[in-house]
Amino acid sequence: MLGRKGERIDETAADDAVPAEGEGEAAGPGTAEAEEAGMAVGEEPESAQDLETEEADDPARRLVEELESANDRHLRLAAEFENFRKRTRREQAELSVVAQAELARRLLPTIDDLARVSSIPPETTTVEALDAGLDLILRNLRKELEDAGLIRIEALGERFDPELHQGLMTAETSERELDDIISRVFVDGYLFRDRLVRPAQVEVLTYSPEAPEES
Repeated sequence: MLGRKGERIDETAADDAVPAEGEGEAAGPGTAEAEEAGMAVGEEPESAQDLETEEADDPARRLVEELESANDRHLRLAAEFENFRKRTRREQAELSVVAQAELARRLLPTIDDLARVSSIPPETTTVEALDAGLDLILRNLRKELEDAGLIRIEALGERFDPELHQGLMTAETSERELDDIISRVFVDGYLFRDRLVRPAQVEVLTYSPEAPEES
């Protein structure tokens, strides 16, 4: 009996040592899930630097950034150009005022001379003296204006030029070589630094075989 009891005891111990059916199989999947969970926990999310790198590598985003940068440069250049235009106009206006003031200053002596001539009592002078004084004032005035850039257009005896002369009258001539020649000047014309201020108003000869011969 003891021997059989011992055998039974051994069998019982052996039975206890053998794992229950299904225990090993249940442990396998659980361990795999734990390992997978551990790997999931151990994994790190993408860093901000990685995200920035991906965004930088995006062609569409890069194109948008380049367009925005180009637009900013365009707006800055447009603003700078507008400021340049305003500054240039302001400087030109200031230069014009300075030039006009300088011309007025140079004409003041002529104005003073005219004032003195007009204040001379008629009984204390002669027509010849007044004429000489006025002629001197006129020469001085023309000199100041010429120095400032005003040039009188030579017209008498010159060939008619529609860019410089304004024909008011015509006169016939029997001499063919005098055709289109200015024979009289009614009003002088002027240029200011090659810019036409006023055309000379003139009479122009026209050739006509029926015109009476000039003596």
